[in-house]
Amino acid sequence: MITDSERTPKGRVVEIDGVQYQVIRSKLYRYADLTMDKGFKIVLGRIGSENVLMHLLNRLLGMRIRRLEYRNTEHPGLTEEERSSRFDVYCEDEEGNCFQVEMQNWSQKFFNKRAVYYSSLVLHDQVAKAHRKLKRGENSAAAKKWDYDFQPLYVVSFLNFKNWNSINAKMQQNPYISTYRYVNIETKEELGDGTNIVFIDLHSFTKELEECSSLEDIWMYSIKNMFSLENCPDAVKGTEIEDLFIQSELAKMTIEQRIKYEEGIMTENDILNIIDEHVEEGIAKGLAERTAQISAEMMEKGLREGRAKGRAIGIAEGRAEGRAEGRAEGRAEGEREMARNIASKLLAEGFSKEKVSELTGLEINAL
Repeated sequence: MITDSERTPKGRVVEIDGVQYQVIRSKLYRYADLTMDKGFKIVLGRIGSENVLMHLLNRLLGMRIRRLEYRNTEHPGLTEEERSSRFDVYCEDEEGNCFQVEMQNWSQKFFNKRAVYYSSLVLHDQVAKAHRKLKRGENSAAAKKWDYDFQPLYVVSFLNFKNWNSINAKMQQNPYISTYRYVNIETKEELGDGTNIVFIDLHSFTKELEECSSLEDIWMYSIKNMFSLENCPDAVKGTEIEDLFIQSELAKMTIEQRIKYEEGIMTENDILNIIDEHVEEGIAKGLAERTAQISAEMMEKGLREGRAKGRAIGIAEGRAEGRAEGRAEGRAEGEREMARNIASKLLAEGFSKEKVSELTGLEINAL
């Protein structure tokens, strides 16, 4: 049985056999796409999802967080000239550890440096918080001064794009998760500042559900594939991951959240279409330029070959003509020499010059 249960300005929710689905561009979906920036923010960054995010971080980072609280995701730049940065999800645990978590779908040339910069924004946020306490005149030791003893921070990036290769992947227990800290390059002793930059290579994770051998694997599989699933898998039910599916049901979002989610889908599709168009234009332009280049190269090559062939033919013909002319001149000279010899003998026999000239063809002056 199918019934419309609710309509939104961007779409509607339908109920099929007691299960609600979101209608997006004439297709039915039950769960949000967590690999999409907006879906990741709405599901894991909203009030009520703290425990889901806590279990996720505990499992993938090997931590023991007992409670999380969300913080403001808008962070100003470090200077007046720098624009503000917005984190996907920003929270703290009860011990003051800071976590900045994001889904990254686009490759960047200096993505690793971007992560380091984001860690500096988290530290800057701790400084600003300490200064606010000082202004309020709180009596705690932290409020009286701030001596750079900032709390540990974690910049956690899910990487959902190609060509990301962790340097230490083959040396790690989990080849999809890489954690970086500041260490002494010789002794490997950690600096102890508490900065942790974590890259989770979601794109390279290609396991099917039946191939998952741990809860870490099932977490990664669920984040990457739940958008295409119709129901919560049996392997997930009864585990800490089941709450992720509950929080990700599109039909349980508020109208405002669904509108933002669908706008995020439209924005991402627009970006992909723009990229595809520019790629196609670039390919067409490249082919045209290459075709013109090849035509010019072929024409130049033809001219070079034509000139070379012409020179070769001319040289050959000149040599042949020269040999023929040489042979003709040689024969003529030989015939003249023979005529002069005969003329000498005739003159010696008493023949007159006139008669000798007539018999040999030589001119009288030449006798």
